[in-house]
Parts: sequence; structure tokens; C-alpha cells
Amino acid sequence: MDRSYKELLKLRRFPHTWCPGCGIGAVLKNVAMVMKELGWNYKNTVAVSGIGCSGRMSGYMNLDALHTPHGRPLTAAEAIKTVRSDLNVMVLSGDGDLASIGGNHLLHTSRRNPDITVFCNDNEIYGLTGGQAGPTTPQGTKTLTSPRGEHHSPLRLGRILTQQAPYFYARTTVYHLNHFKTCIREALLWKGFSFVDIISDCIELNGRRLGFKTAHQMFKWFDERFHIVEGERDQLQEDELGIAKAVVKEVPRPAEKEEVKPEIPMEGLKPFTLEELERFDGQEGRPIYMAYQGKVYDLSASPLFQGEKRMRCHLGGKDLTKDLDIAPHGEDLIFKFPLVGKME
Repeated sequence: MDRSYKELLKLRRFPHTWCPGCGIGAVLKNVAMVMKELGWNYKNTVAVSGIGCSGRMSGYMNLDALHTPHGRPLTAAEAIKTVRSDLNVMVLSGDGDLASIGGNHLLHTSRRNPDITVFCNDNEIYGLTGGQAGPTTPQGTKTLTSPRGEHHSPLRLGRILTQQAPYFYARTTVYHLNHFKTCIREALLWKGFSFVDIISDCIELNGRRLGFKTAHQMFKWFDERFHIVEGERDQLQEDELGIAKAVVKEVPRPAEKEEVKPEIPMEGLKPFTLEELERFDGQEGRPIYMAYQGKVYDLSASPLFQGEKRMRCHLGGKDLTKDLDIAPHGEDLIFKFPLVGKME
């Protein structure tokens, strides 16, 4: 077996802190193995994580890593990708961090579709804090906070993340290793936001309450709960493992009509020099003339120059071509008024 993937792990920090049989180790190992195959390393990849048992994965990877506040790894990852588009950016966290306090960021990060990959260790429980019901805990599950069984329906991440193209959503488990690695590879190679929902086990704080004595028994339960579907799908059923993805189809836009401004004949218009134009400044009852692109307009009736103070009259009698060319809607302000001459 090729063990070169260990170059991507900080082995000096081992043994890790996770419980024996925990699925997070399988996530860390298989992500590292696929990264090694793709040539992703500390020179071109950044790992971001949040709070929880799963959030400790980034600290064990031999990469530049960022450990964020609870629920914020997606915002940090998107910021990194925005500033350093040349880097590969991935998020390693859990369902409690990503789908609960970080749920709002999950919605909007996926909508904006940055080129980042999210690996969600979905153990369907709040493991770090003692085994409370989490956002993806199946209905009826007995937990620390639901001793008679979880009353509420779980958050269906697959349904949420596949509602609007483009999307890449994969569901796999830590038991189905070949399928697991395929999902990791496809997600890392996807251009855009990709999310891998990894059904994992927390034997100590979830599995034993469910009646499992060992992690292996819980793994076999995953095999009973789910089945793999081949090929690309638009959606996945709740008992299916596979990949659902969609790209945005280019919709032809109607051709925009260019507004053609009618050519105004210049023959017969009174010629003005700049000195002559300056006399039409609106003072002492004189009209207000302004020049723009070689034409002279009478703006005496403009509401901008009405009232007792007539504060803008200092603009009268001037060539405002440079000013109007950089002013928003500048042309519209002057074209409405009579054309009375041309500049020499």
C-alpha cells in the first residue's frame, strides 16, 4: 500500500484525540490519500475548519490551515479563495458546525458558487458536547436531549444543496471506502462549490445509545441503511449514496437594441466662440447657454437654474464637454433642451 499520503499529515501530533472507532480518522486519511494522488500539498492547498470533533482535522494536516469560530469556516474559505484564486481551498468540518450555527453561511456560500470543496463528517449527533440531538439527527433517535426519541425531522442537506444549479452534492459513508474515495476525487476536481456529505459514526456518544457495541456494527448498519446508485443524478433519495450535480445552462439573451441618437443638422446654426458663449451666463436676464461636444444648448428652462438663488448659474456660458462625459446621466440632462448654436 502506498503510504506517501502521510506526507500530508502532521504525524508529530499523533496519536489524535478522537475516540477509538470514530469515523473522522477515515475521513482525514482518505482525503489525504486522494490529495496525494492529485498533487495537492502544502504549496497549493489550504484547509479550513470550524468547531467540533471534526473541526480538528485541519490541525492534523500538513497544510496552511485556519481554525475558525463556530459555523464560520465557509466564510473564511470563500474569502481565501477570493483573495488567492490560485490556491485549492477545502473545508473539513461536521454537520453541527456546517448545518446548525453555520447553516445560513451554507445556504449563501453554495448560492455564490465559489470554487471550494466541503467535506462534512455527518455523524448525526453533537459529539464534542456530549451527544445532544443535532441538525441531521434522524427523527426518533434517542440522544442526551431527546431521551424519548428526537421529535423533529432532520435537516435534509441533499435537498437543500440541489435546489439551484450549479451544484455538486455527494453522499457517501465511511464504510463504503471505494465509493467514498470516488466522491472525494470528483468533489476536488469539480470547478465550483462542491459538498460531500459523509455519513459517519460516533460510536461513544451516539452508537452505544442506539444499541451498537462496536464501530464495526455501526458500519454494517450503514450498509443496511444505504445503497449506491451509479451514474450522475439530479437528486438523491434519502437511502441513496451517489453524486448529484448540475451545471448552469447558458440561456441566450435577447440582443440589446442600441439606442441611435438622431443626427442633428449643423447647417444654419449660429456659430459661437468661447468668449461669446461666456456672455450667456443667466445674469441680468440673459439666457443660460452651455456647450457640449461642439453644440450649444439653451438651458434657461432647466429646473436646475430656477429659484431666487439660482445657485448653479456659475455653470452658464461654459463648455461642459469634459464634465458631462464623466458625469452619470450627464448627456440626458442637456439633450432635453433646445439646440441654438455650434462652437467654432
